[in-house]
Amino acid sequence: MRRFGIFAAVAALCLGAACSGSSTSDGDGPSGTADAVVLGFVNMEGAASGSFPEAATGARAAVELVNDELGGVDGRPLRLETCTTNGTPESSRSCAQKLLAADPVAVVSGIDLGADASVPLVTGAGVPYVSGSPTLAGELTTAGAFAFTGGTAADLLGIGDHLIERQRVRSIHVLHEDLPGLLNAAISAAGDIFRAKDVRVKLVAEKADAADFAPTLTAAAGGDPDALIVVFPAQACARVLRAAQSLGITTPTYYVGACASEGVVRGGGDSLAHAFFASGFLPVFDEGGGEDGQAFRDGVPRAQRSPVSLAAFSAVLNVARLLQDGTPPEPESLLAALRATKDEPGALAHPYTCDGRQLPLLQAVCNSHVRLLQHRDGGFADALGAWVSGARLNELVR
Repeated sequence: MRRFGIFAAVAALCLGAACSGSSTSDGDGPSGTADAVVLGFVNMEGAASGSFPEAATGARAAVELVNDELGGVDGRPLRLETCTTNGTPESSRSCAQKLLAADPVAVVSGIDLGADASVPLVTGAGVPYVSGSPTLAGELTTAGAFAFTGGTAADLLGIGDHLIERQRVRSIHVLHEDLPGLLNAAISAAGDIFRAKDVRVKLVAEKADAADFAPTLTAAAGGDPDALIVVFPAQACARVLRAAQSLGITTPTYYVGACASEGVVRGGGDSLAHAFFASGFLPVFDEGGGEDGQAFRDGVPRAQRSPVSLAAFSAVLNVARLLQDGTPPEPESLLAALRATKDEPGALAHPYTCDGRQLPLLQAVCNSHVRLLQHRDGGFADALGAWVSGARLNELVR
């Protein structure tokens, strides 16, 4: 496995799979008119192994904001053409073909674990492929793809930078999902980084559907590490938190952004005092974020406010604002505008620069920064008050 693929594969650990390739057009009234600017949106929904309808809710909330409050795009309404997949290559290719037939100015991805099959079709047609929550190598490395955050790859690098460069830890233990083939590559990549920084590392693997996380969490916390890192899908993170509560573990424990949701922290109890969550976005589920934050809360029901819905909301809004700044609503013009960005304000996120150099091994990433959050007083709060980037650690991966 090539080294950039390690971080892309680890990102996919934190998600699931879903539906069939059905396409719909969102936008009654003005946003459904013939002169609308079409934005494609692909997302996984409806499968037993994973479904992310909140991403589509976030995307629709951004379109409503653009049309109802910001006057559309160049005087024209924005229309979302959506297609759902089941995470297989076949369904993702089908969605790419359906969305391209609608002549979109760009295709925005919610979460799609079949994206490696669709990204080349979209970018090969000269249409930008955009994501706020990239998960696979194609979304992170393909020319013509643009990731407004680095997803779980940036989460892990940011956590590592905070622990190594700021906290000066000497030992980090990692509890992660057990996937055949990935473990050895992950150990090798982690070894490069931690050995270069003279930090001891221990990796403990477990199945995401394990009946009981207490034994492996006990093993991961054994030896009194300075910090724990947990890399699992959201549902498993919830069970890890409950296990930490029952075991009375007080080691500072860092979770990736997919786990920063109310459903995960419910039942975490006292363990939340020692839990931190990386996120590419500001914590605006309950308050803050100015007008954008309020529009997100107005358009997304509380039960669906998560890093997934926030990522889709932010990605759609970022594209719309580039088009509002005078970029002609055509794929080639948007491609040029994206490539020319430099410290462009990101919606509820760090400014982004799509020059292919923000994470050297992941050229599609436009922004490597994350916030570290804690769950306090019934909501997520900023733990540091500053952005953290692990880009310099990425340079240590050989």
